[in-house]
Amino acid sequence: MKPSYDFDAKLRITLRRDEAIVLQSFLAREIWRSEPGGLQASFGHPAEEHSLEGLLQELIPQLTETGGPDGDALYEAATKHLMSRFR
Repeated sequence: MKPSYDFDAKLRITLRRDEAIVLQSFLAREIWRSEPGGLQASFGHPAEEHSLEGLLQELIPQLTETGGPDGDALYEAATKHLMSRFR
């Protein structure tokens, strides 16, 4: 392995809050299904699922309110806000 690969280096990704909320919801729903769904069927290598789980694990602590009593309303507001940018 080349030293320049440095797979242990941390990366920073910037998302808007609405994007992060929608992405977290999608990943949680699809990755934590009791029965594998379409997302799992699309993986070409087990590392792909582990990578998405890692992304989800990074989002969760930053969006704890999505699991609270207003979580559904927050998700709905985030989807509407996100989509308003594309109309």
